[in-house]
Amino acid sequence: MLQGISQKFRGGCLMLARDNAGALDFLGTAFVVHPQGYLLTAAHLVAETEGLRVVPTSSGGEFQPMSFDRVAAMAVSVARRDTAHDVALLKIDQGLEISVPDDFLGSGENVLPGASLMSLGYAFGHEQIHTTLTVGGFAAAKIRSANDTQLILFDSMVHNGDIGGPLIHVADGHVVGIISGRFEPAEVLSGSATWERRSTPGTNISFAVDIDYGTALMRSEGLLEHE
Repeated sequence: MLQGISQKFRGGCLMLARDNAGALDFLGTAFVVHPQGYLLTAAHLVAETEGLRVVPTSSGGEFQPMSFDRVAAMAVSVARRDTAHDVALLKIDQGLEISVPDDFLGSGENVLPGASLMSLGYAFGHEQIHTTLTVGGFAAAKIRSANDTQLILFDSMVHNGDIGGPLIHVADGHVVGIISGRFEPAEVLSGSATWERRSTPGTNISFAVDIDYGTALMRSEGLLEHE
């Protein structure tokens, strides 16, 4: 079951980077949510909107090189952004159709403490390892932050490269959150639109914002108008 869910979503996870004079500076993870080339990620990764790129990598089961000398980077623009809840909707600039799973967007409302969860992301992208990592865990708690943002805490030690990736509810195979980082109470959602992220190596609890904030951006973009 876990293998099937991992394969379902791995192909839709892309590296998020910025073009820096012809070189790509890795930022984090983004994931495809609509066949017209829309993706969701964490808003604080794309505070600077110039030169954003996404890079697909292999989703198969074969052994891959740790790093690739050449990658097929695609330019993306920020279509919508919700800085208060740390969610951004991106759009691949070139016109193309992308395959997405059927019925894959869920809601944090459906997650209960103890539920099995799966995170996907380029955990070691900052170390130039171009591979998506699948990590399992369970829901530790659901809380509201100081600015009333719905957060899902989960028992898994995500890395900076995982930020922006999907958190998946194993029971139904739905994306229920967007990974935001390690959970440190003093640093999480102080109520400001400016989020500071500092390394918190002492905790193995991470958190994601409810995917409902992402679907709200999709709805405002007219992508879910028939629902």
